[in-house]
Amino acid sequence: MNKDRLSLLENYMQSGISPLLIQNIPATVFDNAVIIKADIDRLQLNGHYENIEFCPPEWYKTLLEKSKLGPVILVIENINEIALEEQTKFVEILKYKKVSTFDLPKNCFVVATCSDLRMHKMNEEVYSLCAQI
Repeated sequence: MNKDRLSLLENYMQSGISPLLIQNIPATVFDNAVIIKADIDRLQLNGHYENIEFCPPEWYKTLLEKSKLGPVILVIENINEIALEEQTKFVEILKYKKVSTFDLPKNCFVVATCSDLRMHKMNEEVYSLCAQI
C-alpha cells in the first residue's frame, strides 16, 4: 500500500464517518479487528434465539469485548466473492451500524475488503454505502 493510500485510510478511520471498501488489502493488516467472512451464514451473522431471548452472534460479543480496549474495526472479508444478492445481508451493518437489534459499539469502524471492484462483482447498494480507497 502506498503512502498516500495509507494516509487516506488512516484519515477515514479517524473520522469514522462511513464504512470503507478497500481493494487488495488482507483483513489481517488491521489491529484490534474482528473479521467476518463474507460467506458467513445469515444465522451466524444476525444472532439467534435461546428459548425466548434473542442473543447476539458470537462475532458481535467479541466486537464488544475488543471495543472496551479502544477503537475496534469490523472487517467484512472478500465481500465481492459472494453473490450480488447475498451481499445485501450486510446493508444493515454498513448503513445503520447495527446487526439485528444490536448496535455496533460507538468506537467501531466498518471495513469491507474485496479483490475486484468492477461493478458486476459488487451489489450497487452495498457499493454506494461505502467510501472507496
